[in-house]
Amino acid sequence: MSETRYPILADTSALIAVAMSDYWTTATTTLKLTTTNICRNELQRHVRENHEYAHDGTREHRLHHGSKRVLEAFDDSDAAFSTVTVVPAPSGEDAGEISIETEIEQHGSAYQVICINDVAARNRLQKRQQETGMSYRVVPPTYLLYVLFDTGELTKGEFCRGCAAMMEGENWTTKGAIYEMWRAIPVDCSGYIDDDFLP
Repeated sequence: MSETRYPILADTSALIAVAMSDYWTTATTTLKLTTTNICRNELQRHVRENHEYAHDGTREHRLHHGSKRVLEAFDDSDAAFSTVTVVPAPSGEDAGEISIETEIEQHGSAYQVICINDVAARNRLQKRQQETGMSYRVVPPTYLLYVLFDTGELTKGEFCRGCAAMMEGENWTTKGAIYEMWRAIPVDCSGYIDDDFLP
């Protein structure tokens, strides 16, 4: 494990969502990402506890294969991906999210982007960012595709379709969830994707 802190800190769900997108290979060669040891443990647990041969499109399939892809990338010495150890180590169902919050409390100035799926956790981190004056942005998983678009790795069409596919694949399809996935993204995807996936 490396204690290098790259500019983007991402949680388990965000990493899985991007790993299951069509642009994971581009992400692994472009993004500089950090996660916590607790999130890494969650990824390992998803690989163990979800069947490799689960039906394509099921949550079990996404958890197993997405987690496996993420772990492979973190083990690849060519990828700028690192894992940091969080102390004290949280436990329980929300341990990954809590570990991200703990890492930010202790090393917030090391990050430019905090990518976390849970809305309540994002709101807590945004509130903390406003209170402390730190300069990081707190964003949803779709923002990682925006970074690829913003750096010229994806066309606008690829970006928009990638976001819609991510929302559909992860079942983030309620109006509230869709709104949250676009909240930090300054791109109008009208005309590129179905209106059902627009805020």
